[in-house]
Amino acid sequence: MKHFYFFLFSFFALNLSFGQVTELYFSKYGEGSSNNKFIEIYNGTDQTIDLSNYAFPSVSNAPTTPGEYEFWNTFTAGATIAAGDVYVIAHPSADATILAAADQTHQYLSNGDDGYALVSGTEASYTVIDWLGDWNADPGFGWAVAGISNATQDNTLTRKSTVCGPNNDWTASAGTTTEDSEWIVGVIDSGWDTLGSYSGCVSGPTLTITSPSNNQEFASGTTTVTLSVSVANFVVDQTPANGGSGDGHIHWTLDGNSQPMKYDTLDETINVSDGGSHTVEMFLVDNNHQAISPAVSQTVSFSVAYPCDLQIGTITETCDAITSGTSDTYTATIPFTGGGTTTYTIDTQGVGTIGGDNPSSVTDGTITITGIIEDTDFVVTFTGDSSNSSCDFTRSIDSPNCNPPIILPHNEDFSYANGPLISSPSWSNFSGTEGDLLVVDGKALVQHGTPSEDASMSFTSATGSIYYAFDFSVNDPGQPISGGDYQYFAVFKDDGFNYRARLDIVEANTAGNDYTLGISTTGSTADAIWASDLTFGTTYRVTVKFDQAANIAQLWLDASAETDPSIFGTDQADPGTTITQFGLRQSDSSQNEGILLDNLTIAQSFNETLSNSNYEVNHNLLSLYPNPTKTGFVTIKSNQMGVVQAQVFDLLGKEVINTAVNNERLDVSNLNAGVYVVKLTQNKNTSTKKLIIQ
Repeated sequence: MKHFYFFLFSFFALNLSFGQVTELYFSKYGEGSSNNKFIEIYNGTDQTIDLSNYAFPSVSNAPTTPGEYEFWNTFTAGATIAAGDVYVIAHPSADATILAAADQTHQYLSNGDDGYALVSGTEASYTVIDWLGDWNADPGFGWAVAGISNATQDNTLTRKSTVCGPNNDWTASAGTTTEDSEWIVGVIDSGWDTLGSYSGCVSGPTLTITSPSNNQEFASGTTTVTLSVSVANFVVDQTPANGGSGDGHIHWTLDGNSQPMKYDTLDETINVSDGGSHTVEMFLVDNNHQAISPAVSQTVSFSVAYPCDLQIGTITETCDAITSGTSDTYTATIPFTGGGTTTYTIDTQGVGTIGGDNPSSVTDGTITITGIIEDTDFVVTFTGDSSNSSCDFTRSIDSPNCNPPIILPHNEDFSYANGPLISSPSWSNFSGTEGDLLVVDGKALVQHGTPSEDASMSFTSATGSIYYAFDFSVNDPGQPISGGDYQYFAVFKDDGFNYRARLDIVEANTAGNDYTLGISTTGSTADAIWASDLTFGTTYRVTVKFDQAANIAQLWLDASAETDPSIFGTDQADPGTTITQFGLRQSDSSQNEGILLDNLTIAQSFNETLSNSNYEVNHNLLSLYPNPTKTGFVTIKSNQMGVVQAQVFDLLGKEVINTAVNNERLDVSNLNAGVYVVKLTQNKNTSTKKLIIQ
């Protein structure tokens, strides 16, 4: 805790004194970059104050009930504030300078739009003493203070030293101008140097440089800086010899050089240039040009940043190879302009090899980073020479998917080791906490409640209707599913966040039964509910169709034919969304049930979705060899009668062969060496195989 002591000074012309404060109040507030946030509370009384009878409750954005707090925040047990001292509350991840002045940390300080009050009393019965914002409504980005919009966001607020106590009227405290406000608004990340050393209720002369803030850095290209000063309890005027009748005037220096004396408090303009650092000192003098006693002065330093000329264009990440293995590499290509003006350091955290054009010597060019192992995401840092450049920024590099594209139909049996589903090459996170959608004993576990990850499998888009089907069971959560929250857990989606054919676990039709299923075409709650109730722990096979042209979803349960009973979602406006992914979703529900999934099929026909055991039969009906091949053909065998139709796709999903197989031989002599996907169809049975041509 920082101690600040008051002294009484007397002098002939002026008398500096400190009024009596009778209650605590907010003295400083910071909402800075990153987690650089703090609140300072001042005790201007002549007694040590025990904080056990105080709190600093708050609301987050728009309060649940206007005028009432949402979070009751208390001080550290045993905390006190000595007379004339302050108490600093800081974010636990704030800068070390802030934490060095802190008496307590608090994780949830304001982002600019969260209102805080200083109160005395208990949670059951309290009195608001002072405000930082209010609890009335969401202010947007922040509250206006001293006529400055959103002043509580990305700024530092300092209570004027002439303020002698708290104000339970936030509107009056904030004010509408620099004159009537109780606060001085400083720029982001300013005022750290005086944190922990506030002095309030000063009745003697004060001089405050309100702009620029101490240690403020202006952007490159700034040519002028406005110098603003506020003076209280002292009349600034011409000397009596020149017709003035004030107490004195202001002397000031810029970088140690005396400037014309100020006989007013109007703004001054300082000419600046890139890379410049400057110091302003201002102090009050009497009409004989002598510094008043005790001295009243302030010094601020500020600077203008060097330019950052380097500009990065759109970064592309390209696979060097596309195979089903895990050792493929990719290349990141980074175009730039504005090079050749300083020496740049490029840091990839040791990932890959940097090549291409050097921005230290080339004006416009392309940086390459090669040999990056697939699934490696990293950050590149660009730093210029600090003696002539302010460049210090990062760019994210995200691995492309270097796995072969999935061609429909596709079967997924979740035969992976226990752990995150996204550890398998076909699945990726599209929302929530990465890695908490799990594979458990060869099944995917969708767990509503604390887990939040949503994961999806991408595939090559197809026209018309598409289907997904899987075996599932719902773990017994201890009581039937209840309520109308309808948390969908399986969806089709596009490459964005447009969800279609949403499958829900919903309340049973008959009270006391376990649950049933619901289907929605586009909405987050079920459009239709399956008429029969289902039982926890029992395995069912669900089939869902989405007609992309008609924009409608359809659901079957344990069906063996498309003509079996089904229910439909709402028929939405045509056409529907083009589907490219199947997703599993975790959220909160009334019982936070767990759902186990197995034998997933994504296909273009109902028959292709029939139970996975049928697909094992289909797979064995059709065989392909030699594989790999370098003979220019492959043999395709079937143990059934009927024409075999072969479609061959390259790894970009382009169809390169579509032909009937003659004499059990497929000609692939026109294909380049590489990996291909072969889709074989016979008598409505389909099998998909990977083919390697050497």
